[in-house]
Amino acid sequence: MKHLLLLIILSFQTLLPAQELAIPVKFLSNTKNGPQRYLGTDAFGWKYTIVNNEFRKEKDGRALKYRNLSLGEIYKADLQNPLQIVLFYKKFNTVVLLDNQLTETARINFSNINEPLIAEAVGLASQNRLWVYDLTTQKLGLYYLGQGNFKTITPPFSDTLKYYQNDYNYFYWIDQSNNCFMANLFGSVSSLGNVPAYDQVQILSNNEIIIKKDSKLYFYNFEKQTQTPIAIIEKSFESFQYTAQILSIFTDAEINTYKITLPK
Repeated sequence: MKHLLLLIILSFQTLLPAQELAIPVKFLSNTKNGPQRYLGTDAFGWKYTIVNNEFRKEKDGRALKYRNLSLGEIYKADLQNPLQIVLFYKKFNTVVLLDNQLTETARINFSNINEPLIAEAVGLASQNRLWVYDLTTQKLGLYYLGQGNFKTITPPFSDTLKYYQNDYNYFYWIDQSNNCFMANLFGSVSSLGNVPAYDQVQILSNNEIIIKKDSKLYFYNFEKQTQTPIAIIEKSFESFQYTAQILSIFTDAEINTYKITLPK
């Protein structure tokens, strides 16, 4: 009877889902955070924020600022290259390029180019080009800054964009069905998988993302389809950012930074 009971218990335990251990973090620093939208910090220690729709760059008490009230709200900022910052003013279908002193070096209104388009997503690509997703054709393409022309590189997307992210060589997006895709500079599109429900997301690679859901953070692996909690202490927070093993958590009053090593 005892052997039978032990067998039943062992069989039941094998049916229980495996519990993922939380990924530990190591606290690094805390700074006060005013009424601003934090965008990131570059390799030189400059902090980028948006305050009352003014783009700011700050370090050691020094502040550089750029404001353009005529273009409305800054929808997105691409900080990949501190020497060529891209500000996307979606409502006015315009991007502004800034140098490292936040001096405007170029302004492109996509309604006024040779073949007008409606930009739904814009980001910096390699070799003096911009990623642009055109809402009219529903195609992704490249805008050549030196030549002033646009070339589509993909077929039309099957669903509308919910989120996008880019680097020099790849454009990532999540559609309204939470399917995640990646396109390279030659227009080759790869399906990465379905993303769990999220409030905020950051794509780390073609296999890994971090998601925020109900004030909790999770590391998700597409290939393994595993969702592992990240052991932060904040009970509620506005947003997060991960860069090179540094996790920043933004509340309405402070920024907490942690050292984190994500699973391989």
